[in-house]
Amino acid sequence: MILTQPPADPLVHDFRAAMRQLAATVCVVTAGKDDARRGLTATAVCSLSITPPSMLVCVNRQGAAHRAITENGCFCVNILAADQMDVAHRFAGHAGDTGEGKFAIGHWSPLTTGAPALDGALVNLDCTLSSDVETESHSIFIGHVKQVRFGDTKSPLLHYDRHFFSLDNQTAL
Repeated sequence: MILTQPPADPLVHDFRAAMRQLAATVCVVTAGKDDARRGLTATAVCSLSITPPSMLVCVNRQGAAHRAITENGCFCVNILAADQMDVAHRFAGHAGDTGEGKFAIGHWSPLTTGAPALDGALVNLDCTLSSDVETESHSIFIGHVKQVRFGDTKSPLLHYDRHFFSLDNQTAL
């Protein structure tokens, strides 16, 4: 008997293909302290409001970073520069690291909330968790920004169609 996987839902297939066409800035969202630090690479990140300064991040409810955010009540959005692709790969799980092991690359400093912030990122947005909404697989976390730290002005790391890109050598239209 040959077992085969059932055909994938065409809508899910099409949705994944459609989302690959949505270019996005690459961020690493981090939470926790000491050996309980956790993080993930994310593109489902955006500003929510200026008054008060707020960020929105979407995190899989099964992940360790989700637990770290809810337990600590804070998180840091680290906007990556083009030269930090190795950090993006590590926090996406491509290097095989889990948990605290992901933090072996780069230098990390706690900001106002204590959440780990990547030194040298384009920007760190240190947030306290103000609310969350659970969906089927993810939580939408809303955080009030408590501190903003800027790194050097560089090209951001972008993600498009399963590849990373830089804006270096690009001309604004």
